[in-house]
Amino acid sequence: MTKISLPDLHNQLAADSKAIILDCRSPEEFDEAFISGSIHIGNQIARYVRLLKLTPNQNIILLAKSEHARLIELFNKLGFENVKLAAEFDDIQELSSLGLLDLIISIEPDELAMDLPFDEKARIIDLRTEDEFEKSHIQDAENIPLEEFSDVGTIAEIEENENIYLYGNTNDISFVGSLIKKQGIHNFRKIQASFEEISKTPGIKTKELKNKTVKED
Repeated sequence: MTKISLPDLHNQLAADSKAIILDCRSPEEFDEAFISGSIHIGNQIARYVRLLKLTPNQNIILLAKSEHARLIELFNKLGFENVKLAAEFDDIQELSSLGLLDLIISIEPDELAMDLPFDEKARIIDLRTEDEFEKSHIQDAENIPLEEFSDVGTIAEIEENENIYLYGNTNDISFVGSLIKKQGIHNFRKIQASFEEISKTPGIKTKELKNKTVKED
């Protein structure tokens, strides 16, 4: 199966602004280095493709580590015929030299606890469901469920001078993070932990809407 080389991909993207790159690797691999402008969908293909509202004639370029034939077949079954594969990269220097390198900055909960008291422009976004948010969330966080990010208007409301902190399911954060970056907003951090881990971190306050209580460390 022929794959598009990185130099050819660079040229193709310059010639076709409507082509979309969907990265099917793990969120860990994606966060470490990805092709600029691509969208992370991992192994949750049907779910994220639905949220992206792609049209059948969309030119799609996939990046994956394995199961290439199965992926192509899956996209064909979903109604997409214009699907190609990008060559995998092992050396991020090649991506960098072509101007294609991007990454997602992740932080641990203890780093968040150190940042928040001094970050006046912090905006914490909780990507979990409304029920999960109401049960407990980081104090001053706002709940923007994943589905709302399928509307570019949601991303357009993010101010360039805000420092965005995202938490929730790790796959969802990489997906939303890639959408935000595709719209030209790069000033955000992925909180690399489950909410349970975050809530147990000294220095991070949590709030429960249903009981209206606050936990302080």
